[in-house]
Amino acid sequence: MSLVIPSYNDVPLLTEALASIERTCADVDYEVLIVDDYIDSGVALRLKELENDRIRVILKDRRLGFAGTVNIGIQEARHDVVLLNSDVVAQPGWLEALQFSAYALDTSIGMVSPKLVYPDGRIQYGGTYYARILAPQWFGHLHVGAPATKPAANVAGYNRSISGACVYITREAIERVGVLDDEFWLGFEDVDYGLRAWERGIRCYYQPSAMLIHHESASRGYSQGKQELASMRRFWRRWDDRFLARRLPDDATVDFVVGHGSDGLWQAYISDLVDGMRAEGRDARITEIRSETTDESVVADLAARGGVVVACDRTVAETVWLATVRGGLPVYLLPAVESIWHPDDTALQSRIIAGYRPEFDYIAPNRWTAAQLQAEAAWEVRRRVAPATAPPPLPDTAERTVVTIGADPNGRAAVDDACVAEGCVSVHLDSSPKVEEVANYRPRAVVLFAEQQSSLLPFALMSLGAVYLAPVDNRLGHEVLDGYNSLLFSRADSDQLRRSLRDVLADDDVWAELRSNGHASASRAAAAAVRGVADALLDFSQAPV
Repeated sequence: MSLVIPSYNDVPLLTEALASIERTCADVDYEVLIVDDYIDSGVALRLKELENDRIRVILKDRRLGFAGTVNIGIQEARHDVVLLNSDVVAQPGWLEALQFSAYALDTSIGMVSPKLVYPDGRIQYGGTYYARILAPQWFGHLHVGAPATKPAANVAGYNRSISGACVYITREAIERVGVLDDEFWLGFEDVDYGLRAWERGIRCYYQPSAMLIHHESASRGYSQGKQELASMRRFWRRWDDRFLARRLPDDATVDFVVGHGSDGLWQAYISDLVDGMRAEGRDARITEIRSETTDESVVADLAARGGVVVACDRTVAETVWLATVRGGLPVYLLPAVESIWHPDDTALQSRIIAGYRPEFDYIAPNRWTAAQLQAEAAWEVRRRVAPATAPPPLPDTAERTVVTIGADPNGRAAVDDACVAEGCVSVHLDSSPKVEEVANYRPRAVVLFAEQQSSLLPFALMSLGAVYLAPVDNRLGHEVLDGYNSLLFSRADSDQLRRSLRDVLADDDVWAELRSNGHASASRAAAAAVRGVADALLDFSQAPV
């Protein structure tokens, strides 16, 4: 193992860094290459005092900046390389975790960065992201300032680039990517290096199990000077078309990707979207993935199409991201903030939230989901589209049957009482029946007790020709309209439910108008959804920031 450390008048910090390496790498065969960039005879003598059988100091006759300095070390290295800033303090297990990630997870991984924390325990680096929401001319660090224990920051995964403060680089990666671009004096050189790695088929990875303390800015400072800004402009001369000026043609292909996180109704909605886009001449299709692991053949197929790729549930988010990291447009059609469906599995919740990456353009089903995404993952939703499937024709008649979905004992009792009073039959289903099962009863009314994250199931139930009843839910306040296309009641007020249901069962005029309005609402929403998603994808394709 070759550890390359650039040095700039930092002997006390460097000494601490070397001591931490010695403590944590006692069983590792490693060499340390310290490359001086201060070019001062007094400092050079102090650096030379650090040399031993494992540590070698390389002196130069002129300053080269960060990239040029570490490149000398990389070229002198005999093994895999770990770039390290001089102001880090390694923690136990850091090197093993980086090396494991580079070799045991995915043969395409060639650069791995750890979690970096400030001395007070707050996160300094938890992955690289393009900061287009706040400052689109910059790249940033994920989870900055959060506690090191933040769950989403402790999920390992593919990384948009690397951190030059610490990154493990395999020999294969060096052979395929080369060294850093030394025309960058300070800033952007590490981001550029990671992006070039992706271009050459080398994947970058973030491994939070490896942790180092980083005294960031001990030698650099916080301000952006002339050299940093020049590096920024150099970066954009190379990458402008990928980020700031990214454009896709109006007729770009559209791939909706669904996995086992998409239920039958959500898949029917996606199918309607694809049919609508095809009717307008778009090359749109559905790709279904059932594997728990990333299917590299699917990644390659989607990447080759180079168009818009839409993740439709959390199980395919990584596949879509990987397929678009070198080009194309990644979009996430949110059924909800999906962590809410797994309240008892905190590890899965963390993986879901970590999978909501800033590179996605998000389409949310409602305002509540948009706000929840920003609260959980910090990313903004660019478009809201209420989901709905195209309804069948409105039936002329219905049976005197009331179907409940997900009712608790009090809800069942209230519905049973109303049905007995009006001479109807009640049928109680669990919280996740298929719409076709409900339709088979040809119900006069449907009472949905189960909480919903979107309008998809409410509109589908309105489509059946039954009057829709449900507890008040402000999340659906723009789609489920009390007294117009539905009747709402307080979840805690069984008497209100009884009264509303008896009105529907006893008064044919009330029943006919509510169900007609519900069916019409579903029809309009289905048409608007196709148009809304198509318009959103076109907008995202033309407006990258």
